[in-house]
Amino acid sequence: MKYLFILFLFVSISALAQVKLPTNEVGQVQYQELVRVPDSKRTARQLMEQVHSWATRYYPLGNEAEQQYDREHNILFVRTFYSIGNQSVRYTLTIETKFGRYRATITDLIIDDNGRTQPVRAVTSTVDELAVAADSTVKDKRVIEQIAADQAELYRQIDKACRETLANLKQSLTEN
Repeated sequence: MKYLFILFLFVSISALAQVKLPTNEVGQVQYQELVRVPDSKRTARQLMEQVHSWATRYYPLGNEAEQQYDREHNILFVRTFYSIGNQSVRYTLTIETKFGRYRATITDLIIDDNGRTQPVRAVTSTVDELAVAADSTVKDKRVIEQIAADQAELYRQIDKACRETLANLKQSLTEN
């Protein structure tokens, strides 16, 4: 019985724990990866051709991804979204290629929940922060705890989706 209580306590605490996302130097949520490719002699243009090929596969035409390519600087900008539950999370992916390496950056993450938008913050709200924000309009603390748990789960899903995108790109460009 003691072990069951400890397990329940651990699960309850982890369910309400804050989720922290990676940030840049000014505190905005940002995922970034600098990768040296195995064939270090590949030019920026050759890498960008591979990036275009990856983007075509990863973001099919029906995905509504907007892609812009800066040929002069070998930069691809992709503006699209992740569907997570009933919400979508818009983001910008910037891929810059240089001789033998590339940098991929995911920024500008915005949650769109049926027309209500809010930026993805670096850390999810605590139950206490949500209770203060509710300003005693919500009497049942369980409702606030559920909101905090839902937000934490959404942020975990966002984190997972961003990391999977970068991992997929890395796998595509480092194979061969």
